[in-house]
Amino acid sequence: MFLLPTTSQIHSILPLEGWTDDGTIKCSGRVDWGGGLLSTMKRIFRVLCTLAALVSGASVVAQPAQDWANFQCYQNQNATVKALPQDQRKVVFMGNSITQNWVSRHGQFFKDNGYIGRGIGGQTTYQMVLRFYDDVVDLHPKAVVINGGTNDIALNNHPYVEDRTFHNITIMAQIAKENGIKVILTSVTPCDHYVWRPEVTDVVGKIKSLNARIQAYAKKNKFEYVDYFSAMADANGVMKEGISDEGCHPTVAGYEIMEPLVQAAIKKLVK
Repeated sequence: MFLLPTTSQIHSILPLEGWTDDGTIKCSGRVDWGGGLLSTMKRIFRVLCTLAALVSGASVVAQPAQDWANFQCYQNQNATVKALPQDQRKVVFMGNSITQNWVSRHGQFFKDNGYIGRGIGGQTTYQMVLRFYDDVVDLHPKAVVINGGTNDIALNNHPYVEDRTFHNITIMAQIAKENGIKVILTSVTPCDHYVWRPEVTDVVGKIKSLNARIQAYAKKNKFEYVDYFSAMADANGVMKEGISDEGCHPTVAGYEIMEPLVQAAIKKLVK
């Protein structure tokens, strides 16, 4: 059985130059193949091998569509939120399970203040960037609270590279800014080990390093920064006792520490 390659896979075989946005090859214009004649011939050979397999009668199975960023999670709710008065969608909280659990465990905080939660458990910043327009920008809030990065460190769906995670966060911040949405960046909350990924080492060090960069970036760009970490961690950088389920996810007691901190930042930006 032969799987039909996707457009992105074919793009990995052939250079991006010479392709239009809809995935078809340009019919005119110079194509900058690059890499020399030998490299070009190797690419062409790989494409010809794929085509030969198709022509030879191998059965073709289209790869199923995958909603990797989970756009569908809030698709129906977003349609409803867009119709709400502005004071009921003043601020969107973009994040992972830390944000999603916040809504489920202490939803009154969101309802009473006109806040919208857009967290999805397990997500990395790579996924958050993809759905940022759908789940934040298109809701036209006055401000966004961005919290992400812990699942990147936990290797949920990518090798952890701090630069990339940091850049994902800055991309979301700049998208918000360009769309007239006030930006509130937050620290990654404390965690010293991931029960679902015990092989990850130096979790505290990685969180502190990423937080330092987020804080510096916020200061440089005059964004608000909320330091959950310092308020929730003990001297060793571990989540304080009594405010978490397993050392990473806050309980209601943990969220009660976070709420006045983020409220203070929001009140500076949203009147």
